[in-house]
Amino acid sequence: MINIAVYGDMKYSHQMKMLLENEYTDLLRQGNGEEIVVSYLVAEGHQENGIISLSEFASKYASKELAAIVIPKEYYMQYNSLIQKLIKHGINLNDIYNGKRLTSIIGFNMDKSSMVEGYDQGQLGDLITPMLSDSYLSYLEYHVADHCNMNCKYCTHYSPLVKEPVFTDFDKWKQDIDALKSKIDDIGIIRILGGEPLLNPDLPAFIEYTRKLYPAAVITVVSNGILVRQISQELIDTMNRNIAFFHISYYPPLEPTIEEVKKFLVEKNIAFTMSPKMDKFMKTTTLKPNGNEDFFYSCFEATCNCIFDGKIAACYAPYTTKFFNREFDQSLPEDEGIDLYDSENTTENIKLKLLYPMKRCDYCINGGEQDWERVTGPTTLSDWV
Repeated sequence: MINIAVYGDMKYSHQMKMLLENEYTDLLRQGNGEEIVVSYLVAEGHQENGIISLSEFASKYASKELAAIVIPKEYYMQYNSLIQKLIKHGINLNDIYNGKRLTSIIGFNMDKSSMVEGYDQGQLGDLITPMLSDSYLSYLEYHVADHCNMNCKYCTHYSPLVKEPVFTDFDKWKQDIDALKSKIDDIGIIRILGGEPLLNPDLPAFIEYTRKLYPAAVITVVSNGILVRQISQELIDTMNRNIAFFHISYYPPLEPTIEEVKKFLVEKNIAFTMSPKMDKFMKTTTLKPNGNEDFFYSCFEATCNCIFDGKIAACYAPYTTKFFNREFDQSLPEDEGIDLYDSENTTENIKLKLLYPMKRCDYCINGGEQDWERVTGPTTLSDWV
């Protein structure tokens, strides 16, 4: 008997528990395997009967009461930060498993949490997969434009320092994401960023090809909203056809037209989410190495896997730092990342490397809140550090 835990307390977790203890265990028995018992669900915030905290799981894991944890893929938004927490709690990466997308299991009734007639047991053969060998990332992002029409001071992407339009070349990007697909077959959420992505006239092509390669992914275009009401019919049709939606970053200049933006998106049948109004920014750059590896494991950007120019990194900073260096004659580490074309960078190696700090991480800090404002003229180093 193998005692394990399943992450979460939503319906996906309960469904995964049911499958593991019943149909999946039946498969194991047929192959003379050991019975699986899901002893606990793991969730933060409220502990009830059968639900324990992450620290309690770590304690039971250390005492060998629990052997592993399974994370349903439906928790893609929490996934990367959860993995980092598990590492900090001393959980061996080989004891972390991904659960298969439950909606991909033929005949599975998501509402009733039960199997229905016509269920194909063969769909459960790979119900759980070791996290490192599973060709899955919970999150990916990429830029289609480095410049912006908002130009927020303290922007962590350094967009105000991009003096001329800089668009991602579609053909080169297509080669890069094809290379990624050969090693990462499934992604939870893909966010298309800038700068301001609506500045790129080729945005529909990026969305179309992203959906072709990753049919199960949630695709989001992250925009400051200024240009939303001016988007082309081609982009509207592309977003609807490919089930892509907007996330609007709500900065102060959008306030006078915020209701019109919402109305437009509703009328065009484009789903959207919107951040709270953001009137504070953080200074995150330092010229002195912080020497604190733990900063990586508390950094909200460190789980934002980003592809650019044939590489993938745990965040976008290695790719945008060049604009900071050029503007202020600095030499912060740039162009780091994992080469997607290097045959030694297998699925497992890529996923392992994404879990650990880069040299660039030494130059990130929590520098305190600053009032939001635009860059309207020449900028100085003190605006950023």
